[in-house]
Amino acid sequence: MNQLTSRLAGQLDFGEDSAAGAVLPAGIDGFGAGAWYWVHGDETLNQSELDKAEAALGDVRALVAAAFVAFAAELTDPRSTTSLFREFHVEEIPEEMVRELFGVDAREVVTDEVFLDHLHLVGIAVSPAATERVLALDFAVGADKPTDQLLVAVWDRNDTVTVHHES
Repeated sequence: MNQLTSRLAGQLDFGEDSAAGAVLPAGIDGFGAGAWYWVHGDETLNQSELDKAEAALGDVRALVAAAFVAFAAELTDPRSTTSLFREFHVEEIPEEMVRELFGVDAREVVTDEVFLDHLHLVGIAVSPAATERVLALDFAVGADKPTDQLLVAVWDRNDTVTVHHES
């Protein structure tokens, strides 16, 4: 693959892989400090495509806000991805862990608002050549020790946001 330079992560070394990444110690514009940043591509990925994909990250604040709008909208449907993700983190794990993750005295006080307030940006991925998964923002519960379960906001080429649960 060509040598590419990310404005966020510097020189990218794809090696034999289709993805290259780095930790962003400061995040992007105050979001996602310590988050992993991944660029997905193949041998046809060029600097111009990467630059265009990274330009979409110019307003991370708006992207994070759009992700939270999607998450909040899904919380109105108990069978949605976000509701099931919330249920897992509030109902399925030990009480002590719930108290630690959400900073509460009991799981019963973890409202939708408390849940959303404890989602932290831990990963950012761009896929310049993709059509369905152009950009993904990964969120986890827990700032200091995030869980390994991710609530992911995914953008396609039409700027449609969908929500996924990944681990």
